[in-house]
Amino acid sequence: MTLLNSKASFKLMWQKEAKEVAELREFSYKGFDVRGNKTSGTITAMSRSEARFMLERDGNSELEINNKKNWYDIEFGRAVPLEVLLQITRQLASFSEAGIPAAKGISILTQTADDKKMREILEEILIDIESGSRLSDAVKQYPTVFPRYYSAILSSAERSGNLTEALSTLNSYLERDLRSKRAVRSAMIYPAVLVSLTIVATVVLSVFVLPRFQVFFDSLGVKLPLPTRILLATTHFVQGWWMLMTFLLISGITALGFMRRNPKGRLKLDRFMLSIPVAGSLIELVALERFCRVLSTLVRTHVHLPEALELAGASTGNRVFENAIMHARTRVLQGEGLAGPLDSAKIFPAAAIQIFRIGEESGQLGSQLHQAASFYSDELDHKLKNFTALLEPATLLVIGGGVGFVAIALVSAMYGVYSGVRG
Repeated sequence: MTLLNSKASFKLMWQKEAKEVAELREFSYKGFDVRGNKTSGTITAMSRSEARFMLERDGNSELEINNKKNWYDIEFGRAVPLEVLLQITRQLASFSEAGIPAAKGISILTQTADDKKMREILEEILIDIESGSRLSDAVKQYPTVFPRYYSAILSSAERSGNLTEALSTLNSYLERDLRSKRAVRSAMIYPAVLVSLTIVATVVLSVFVLPRFQVFFDSLGVKLPLPTRILLATTHFVQGWWMLMTFLLISGITALGFMRRNPKGRLKLDRFMLSIPVAGSLIELVALERFCRVLSTLVRTHVHLPEALELAGASTGNRVFENAIMHARTRVLQGEGLAGPLDSAKIFPAAAIQIFRIGEESGQLGSQLHQAASFYSDELDHKLKNFTALLEPATLLVIGGGVGFVAIALVSAMYGVYSGVRG
């Protein structure tokens, strides 16, 4: 009896905490009304579950409910640093391993998280969970904070009941991503310093030094050398049109933000990213590794293959792979197996298709996918090390070319002055 009272008071404490952080929010929704017509709009409620209840009470069905965003709410990059997300995931994994429920763990993190934005998001996630939403559905509403594979892996854990393993897997993913980004960032520090110094030196020479040579050349009636004229023309163009160039840059960044929020635009961007030399192969390896890892986890937890393909496709983080996998999923539903439809997608390498085929035929698909994920993970680390090793000399080569051109323009001007004085 004491234990039951303790559990009841514990639950009431959670509900009290959830109500304290609860406030009315606006949600956008899409679905079908009682007549089967498409409907959309906004609704104000305390949580997504309450919004769903209110809409379904009015006869709406097949609802898709998201946090309402204004047209000017454009986020570039990550809304929360990756280090913060890794720390939160690691703490949730520790809580889960200690037997603390996810809702209670998130409640603790809302009070201890140092990052203000992350704390606000955790508070909203807590409200959704306490209102009946699944954890995977709650985190899916914040794609700029939680990667797409994050909610996919959590969704598989909710089906298998093994949240601890899922959080540990996510912790490994985030640690690898953070390690890779830090390696690239470290490799870029020295070239970035050189680029900054080069830009400062070029501006000083172009704005203050070379115009004096031009005045002196005009007084001598001698033409400036070609490299000097090119550098001066570039400087004059930037000085005369810098406002327009700044406007075009800001407009381009804004358009890119809108493009990323549009499904068709995101598809074009992802296709372009795959076509970039060197970087495209790294992006492809990331997508393959995530696909194999997530699909392996789902298959081994007995999630139906079509549903597992949908979740694994969403985890790739690339719309080209996701669309191809969804087309393959349609053929899987028609009974065509797995390897054949994926081979027809024309985005998977022959080695991966062979692994899929062997796993399918042997009945060890989960094990084969896990081995493939490990292989692609090692291959990704190897290529990333090579990429960062080549990044610094390539940057220095480009900088050297720019510095060399400026030096040639300056030396040519000095030699021209000397020749003009002698003449």
